[in-house]
Amino acid sequence: MEWDAAYAIGQSAVDGDHQRLFQLFNQFSAAIAAGETRESANRFLRELADYSAYHFRREEGLMRAVGYPDYTKHKSMHDTFADFVRRQSDSGTRDPEEVQFLQSYVEMWLCGHILVMDKWFGEWLDGRGNPGAAAPTA
Repeated sequence: MEWDAAYAIGQSAVDGDHQRLFQLFNQFSAAIAAGETRESANRFLRELADYSAYHFRREEGLMRAVGYPDYTKHKSMHDTFADFVRRQSDSGTRDPEEVQFLQSYVEMWLCGHILVMDKWFGEWLDGRGNPGAAAPTA
């Protein structure tokens, strides 16, 4: 996955977090391409679980601080993704088909979530003069 301006929502902290998630995904994809499926998948899942939890807390804190009306729906999507990653991380088995599914699912979820849900949040902020620029983010 390649980061570009289409993914930016206009909040530097959130955009930076999203870029880090892309980096983690790309490291995972490179390891898979090099044939390191099982160990790489487990390492990626741990890193993804840790970093996405940090990012979700930051993003949700910003949403609460500015009174974002779709906060509950957005948080529910975060919780569903975090639960999936946790379950995958706990399962431990990693045959090639599972790793391929995991790679596809995470890529699709991250891109789709950022391009739709997070962009809506960014647009909502912009429509209000970007009140999130001064709001706490953690």
